[in-house]
Amino acid sequence: MVLIIVIALCLTNLIAFKISGKNKKKRIWAGIIVLLLTPLVFFLTGISVSPFDPGGFGTGMMMLLYSFLFAVNGIIIIIIGLFTKKSLNT
Repeated sequence: MVLIIVIALCLTNLIAFKISGKNKKKRIWAGIIVLLLTPLVFFLTGISVSPFDPGGFGTGMMMLLYSFLFAVNGIIIIIIGLFTKKSLNT
């Protein structure tokens, strides 16, 4: 399960940085979009893990952990975007 979240975070970063390039505004918007997708990650984790956990406690913990890591990832992308030098292509 840890491997799945690492792959998901890496793919998210790869897509965000490929789309934004070196453009400061696009990188900040990519971070905001990642933050806005955090509730979707929360619910998709719950839907996909709940059949394997009849009690529900493990599902809740995984939902909180994965969505927290996804949100922190979005905040880091925004911070990187804020400290990126202005692009020449703007």
